This record gives sequence, structure tokens and C-alpha cells, in this order.
Amino acid sequence: MRPSTKARLLALGLAGALAAAGCSSGSNSDSPTPSAAPNTATPAASATPITGRYVAMGSSFAAGTGIGADISKGCLRSAKNYPHLLASRLHLHLVDVTCGGATVQNLLSTPQGDHPVQIAGLTADTRLVTITAGGNDLAYSVSTLICANAAGTGKPCTSLPTPEDTKTAAAKLRTSFAALFAAIKAKAPKARILLVTYPRVFPDQPKTCPGNVISTADSVTLAGIGATLQNTSRLAAADAHITFIDAYTASVGHDVCAPATDRWIDGSNATGTPYHPNATGTAALSTLIATALTQPSSQPTTPRATVSGG
Repeated sequence: MRPSTKARLLALGLAGALAAAGCSSGSNSDSPTPSAAPNTATPAASATPITGRYVAMGSSFAAGTGIGADISKGCLRSAKNYPHLLASRLHLHLVDVTCGGATVQNLLSTPQGDHPVQIAGLTADTRLVTITAGGNDLAYSVSTLICANAAGTGKPCTSLPTPEDTKTAAAKLRTSFAALFAAIKAKAPKARILLVTYPRVFPDQPKTCPGNVISTADSVTLAGIGATLQNTSRLAAADAHITFIDAYTASVGHDVCAPATDRWIDGSNATGTPYHPNATGTAALSTLIATALTQPSSQPTTPRATVSGG
């Protein structure tokens, strides 16, 4: 992975352990100013379309980190992320406050350096809110990046959370999600709220491959954190009756070990940000969300007790 990219991501604190770190400063504005989206697609006629103000919240997986230039003040936010693609597709008035390194508390109550809490972007006239967060609360992304860097230098990875650490963090995350959803409903009572999960990073049988330099054993551990994040997110969405967009299941076969043309996630050989969604992945996510929004049968998903796989 490129040293400059790794340094910027680690500086952002892509995990709960580094949540206190703020985003670096940059030349672009990060204020939650709405931007009008071009008319490029029309919602299905059979559904009641969502119109008006759309607020996108979340971490680097929502921000589209590494997919083109940073359009924010160091939040590593891309104009090619799924919120921008979705707003363009459905003619929505986008307010994108996503930021790399964000934990759920950065969405709810804790600023990231000079960046205000993301919920500040909400107003009473907001009609749609998407959220992709939680990976940094479980030390998922930063552990993956550190392990990949260690593997590239031939050193063992010593930064993996223990199973007990992950279990404890997952319980806290579920509580944090509940507080976030309640606060969003209070600030934007007419908004439809969607929790969009992280696409899977590793295949069902985690392994070293051309797109993954992390050892098989460490990949299994990291994939387990991803599965815990998926299950926690599903349960939290069901608790609050939030629409659950299951990108984790939809991305089966599109992980870092998939053929390059099929990947939604680029791994250690990424041209953008390692172990994060690529342009194909963000486009697929926008399609997945748009389909859910334009189908009248779309409803919150009933939780499963467990989720297996990586």
C-alpha cells in the first residue's frame, strides 16, 4: 500500500481506538451545504419516490475514501461515493457529511477535529438519511490496514482485537446505534432512515490471495469482526425499525480475492485505498439502495441470531 495513503488513513483514526484523532485539514469546504443533483434517472413508477433533502452519514466506506480527489477538508470524501451516485440517480438534494475515521459517536455527539458532529447536517425537512458506520467502533478498518502493512514488511500483526474485545465493543455499538437512531428521528421526524452495512472484505473462506497479503489466520480473525459488525448492525436496525440495506450479503463473490473485474472491495494491491470499496463497489451500493427505495415492498429486515462467514 502507498505510504502516503496509509499515513493519512491512520491519522484519521479508522477505529474506535483512534476515534479521538481528527481529520487533517485540506483545501475544500466541509460544511454541510446541500448540492443539487442532476437528473440522470427516475424512480420506479410503482413506488412513491423520495424527494428533497438527503443527508448521508458515515465513515470511509460511505465517504468513498480513495476513489478520486478528496472534496472535503481532509475527510477523504469522494464525489464518486454512493451518496453522490444515489442523489444523482434519484434527483435528491444531497448533504454529504461522511468522514473517514468516523465512529458512531462522531455521527452523534463527538466532533472529529474541526469537523462538526454529522447529525448537525439534519434538518426537519430532511427526507432521507443513509448511514454506513460501525467498523471503526470495532477497530475493523484500522486493524486490517495495520495487518496488511505488517504483512508487507514480513512482520507479524500484533494489533488485532481479542474476541472478548470485539464482543464488548459490539455491545457498545448496538447501544450507540440505538441512541443515534433516536436522535435522528427527533431531528428529522419525516425522514426515511437506512442503515447500509459494510460490504464484505474477505471471502467466505478467508485466505491469502493476490489481493490480500494478510495471513490466512489473521484474515479469519478480521473476517470474524466483519461478521460481528454485520450481525450487530442487523439487530440494531431491527430494534429501531430502521430499513436495513444488506450490502454484506449482496457483496458475496465481490471481495478482495474475487477477480479484478468482480471486486467491490480492493485489497492490498489497490490503486486507491486498500481494503475499501472501489468505484465498482460504490456504484453497486448506490444501485442496491436505489432498488430498495423504489420498491414499495422494501421493509426493515428481521434480524438473524447469528451471521456466519467473513
